[in-house]
Amino acid sequence: MPIRFRWTSKDYIPIALMLFGACGIFQVLFIFLAQYILGVGNYLVVILIPTGTTIALFFGVIIIFESFVQVEKKSKIKSQFQKSRIKLSKFRKILYFPIIRPIIIVFPIFTAIFFSSYAISLIFLDNVIAFLIAENLAALISLLIANLIEKKYAKINRY
Repeated sequence: MPIRFRWTSKDYIPIALMLFGACGIFQVLFIFLAQYILGVGNYLVVILIPTGTTIALFFGVIIIFESFVQVEKKSKIKSQFQKSRIKLSKFRKILYFPIIRPIIIVFPIFTAIFFSSYAISLIFLDNVIAFLIAENLAALISLLIANLIEKKYAKINRY
């Protein structure tokens, strides 16, 4: 049975706000990139589309976070009577921290898909429309990959 978080409770709202803030800061970088480097001059596109993308990325990060917690709980229950784990280096401890891992997965996927789809659509379209398509496509594909990770890694079926 999957673990359900009540994200509005006092225990989990700080985690949710940290993840949402990380997604927001990530999108601020893309707003800066669109405004000054890519030359997108339409303020509605530069502000509204990254706001929706922030919410989509936050949802994807939450999905992956819940699946990692689900697998961690299962492994903790199974390994109660096993020997202690091998000590990890500080870098690996940071990488395996439960709040950092979903961000490390979602952000590079989004970035790679954004730049590749922007480059392809810039050949055929205006830079504003290319940014719009690239941002939406990258958010959609990162959500699909987060859902795939949830289904394959944690074996959770929500829908």
